[in-house]
Amino acid sequence: MELLMRAWLLVLCLLCSLPLAAADVVRLTTDIMPPYQVHEGDHLAGSSVDALACIFQALQRDYEIRVFPWERAMHEVAAQRADAFFSATRMARANRYAELSSPLALEKWYWYSNTPLAPRHLLSGEQAARIGGLRGSNQVAWLQEHGVTVDVQVNTTQQLLQMLAAERIDAFVADQRTLKIELTHLSSAIRPAHDHFLQYSTLGVYFGHHFLQQDDDFLPAFNAQIYPCVDEIDSLTAEERQHIARVHQQRYAHWTRLPDIIAAVHQQNSQHQGISQTRIDQLDQQWMTETALRKQPLIDSVLDRPLSRWLQTQQGRSARLITEIMITDRHGLNVAISEITTDYWQGNEAKFQQVFFRDDDQPFLGPLEYDQSSQRYHVHVSSQIRDPDSDQAIGVLVIGLDIGKVLRQWQQPLQPRP
Repeated sequence: MELLMRAWLLVLCLLCSLPLAAADVVRLTTDIMPPYQVHEGDHLAGSSVDALACIFQALQRDYEIRVFPWERAMHEVAAQRADAFFSATRMARANRYAELSSPLALEKWYWYSNTPLAPRHLLSGEQAARIGGLRGSNQVAWLQEHGVTVDVQVNTTQQLLQMLAAERIDAFVADQRTLKIELTHLSSAIRPAHDHFLQYSTLGVYFGHHFLQQDDDFLPAFNAQIYPCVDEIDSLTAEERQHIARVHQQRYAHWTRLPDIIAAVHQQNSQHQGISQTRIDQLDQQWMTETALRKQPLIDSVLDRPLSRWLQTQQGRSARLITEIMITDRHGLNVAISEITTDYWQGNEAKFQQVFFRDDDQPFLGPLEYDQSSQRYHVHVSSQIRDPDSDQAIGVLVIGLDIGKVLRQWQQPLQPRP
């Protein structure tokens, strides 16, 4: 604790070696939040700090990091005495004066308790419970913004666990990975008995509007460097992938046998019989060009099909569980879509190749992906569409599922398929 208090008073500056003018220095603020920002001796380290060093080196921009208590770190940006703060989850109050970058990290937030609790009742206030939290944490900020009273706030995760074990609080929210790291150093006697998935939460850098207004190109350039500078943000566990597969099997697996889908795929396969790769590339390029134009004849020809309208209806009825749907022919070209895709040809992508050429009809679950436009994580589940007479693969059905929505259903009974 004494070390942390000293850290709050300490100003740490990390400067790139490039001799840029003082006006070009990007001023960042943060607080100590392991494993993202940690003290290692007399310098600042951690996964977010390392990622920022890589990003700013790629951008050839000078920067400095100052350490404050979390509220002060945010206030410095609001008061325009700093340009950005990190590592932060999305917050309504910060959105008024800053814009969040693409994710540097992904957290899995869980409710932890020693008695069975219904997470949705905790958020709605239907179930009375004493909620604890880590002072200045993203979890406390999120709970308060969602109308949840945090009754007790402490300075360390160990204190939070001890209060739960002593029955001074009933529940708290924490990132699964961060809590497990902490628990490796503590007695098993204070491990929470129950956990319930709450949500995925992304952590990024909030850049002040005053800073971004000076350079419209900065944030897109910053975001573009995150992928090469950040290790794989997260991966799904085997248990989570099994749950996703169960949801897909119960709700959507039967779609591949629907007569209207099979007929539409057969029709396009007939139209594209003998199509060359050169023509496929031309159509794909036309589609990508049209995404930036007002007139979109090729895109509209797919979007206006009755099957596309049916897919749009299904996505709308899914309560945001479905992020997108696409149906392709045997070449991987779009037959029907629920919304505009980035490209027309899916045939060179894993979500097509990993399922179309299989000898069985097992679905393929892709990696966890972040959709910048919707700011949600999703996973694509692909299934073969087979001809009922020949049992040959004729196309592919791809459904994007919001990973947070899927996992929140983990401990809830699945509803009948639509």
